Amino acid sequence: MDELTTLHNAIEATFRERLPMVASVESFPELEAEVGLPAVLFALTDIGEATDNGSGKTSLTGRFQVCIMVDSTLSKAALQAAILATEISKILRGQYWDLDFVEEVQDVHAFPDDSMPELAQFVMWIVEWKQVFQVGELEWPWPIEPPGSLYLNVDGCTGIGNEDHYFQPEDLENGVPQR
Repeated sequence: MDELTTLHNAIEATFRERLPMVASVESFPELEAEVGLPAVLFALTDIGEATDNGSGKTSLTGRFQVCIMVDSTLSKAALQAAILATEISKILRGQYWDLDFVEEVQDVHAFPDDSMPELAQFVMWIVEWKQVFQVGELEWPWPIEPPGSLYLNVDGCTGIGNEDHYFQPEDLENGVPQR
């Protein structure tokens, strides 16, 4: 299974578990699909580059979006939608989705959305966030170095003329260099 599928499955499972009052929780729903209300529909909406974290995989920043839909004929439907947006924002706080290739959720933003008149039968809120994740196979652009080619220095005396201050990892005994 690829990382994006794994991430979406984890998000969906978390929302289903933490939002039992929601009838439908779906990732990338079909356009004409019938969904129960209230609904939490989410998707990855944008991908950009991210700072390399040194893992050897490709780091990307994803922008995710949740669309909350509540039946507008219900009493206090706008409040119900806002409460769901607040609950989702709480779920997102410090969230990693229990995945080792995902960094903490950042930049959570929630707002009402009435931009589509054809969906006037719903009160809608949007919750967005950014999240860095790593994808792909481990990439190591340097040739494999042979044993004995790595030298360490901890006393700050570095460079030419200070070769006697360096040691090899094999020379460590209980974390102390043996010379």
